[in-house]
Amino acid sequence: MNSTPPPSADSLRFALYTRFLKGEAKIPQMPENALRIRRLLDDPRTSLEHLSRVINGDPPLAAYLMQFADSPLLKSARACNSLRDVLGRLGTLRLNNLILGFSVRNLFISKELPLQKVFRARWKASLERAAYCACLAARGNLVNVDDALLAGLLQDIGSLPLLAELERWPEFPRDEPALQALCNELSGPVGVVILTAWKQTPAMVEVARQRTDWARQHPVADLADLVQVASLLQWQPPASAPPVLQSPAFQRLFPEVGESADARAALLGQLADDATLWLKLLGAKAPARAARPAS
Repeated sequence: MNSTPPPSADSLRFALYTRFLKGEAKIPQMPENALRIRRLLDDPRTSLEHLSRVINGDPPLAAYLMQFADSPLLKSARACNSLRDVLGRLGTLRLNNLILGFSVRNLFISKELPLQKVFRARWKASLERAAYCACLAARGNLVNVDDALLAGLLQDIGSLPLLAELERWPEFPRDEPALQALCNELSGPVGVVILTAWKQTPAMVEVARQRTDWARQHPVADLADLVQVASLLQWQPPASAPPVLQSPAFQRLFPEVGESADARAALLGQLADDATLWLKLLGAKAPARAARPAS
């Protein structure tokens, strides 16, 4: 019987970074759809008709974008009746963000059922986080809603290569708690590597870097604060996290709420209601909610 103990998180981290440094570990590439459409959007000769035809060639993507026709992202007196209308209203940056977020879920491929299960669970959590990010952004002028949405989806991007790399470590436990704990510990630093390779903005990279630094001190609220608060508002917030109302990020984001219990309760209730709408737009089901303490 092989009595070799499974590799520790530290040894896996060292091995993973060593493989990155040697160019052996596979960093997920920017999704092809996102790259192709980015090239089209960068070309001033691209017409809305051409762009519509290209996107209509990917029916799941077209259907996803059409979901936003009546969303708060496209506030207008005129309804969007076609994909062309939606694309014209979204604009370049917003369209890039939505397509990248849509494509990320197809980056992880594994034949191992335990790894697939953990990925699905983490993607579901990413959708809920993104929904709360959109709600939080809509309540202030800190960041655009679409940037916040993308940040929520990409905060845990480091789990993708981490789970893929585990296929090389068959001796590592495949039970869900062990896999989740490993992702929780290493997703941040691996995510920094990926988002840097994808040439994302420094603010987006910082979201991954600060994903679990709950005591983080910062003079003013920023995108990393917003995503942290979204994580704390999720139905199953990280086990290591403080109650949302006690977190420095929440206090920086909503200084006007103060100590008023009524104001806090009203805010949390409104955010939960708004998140349900955004989850539907993202193609996810809102979790059943029983009363849970926020502080």
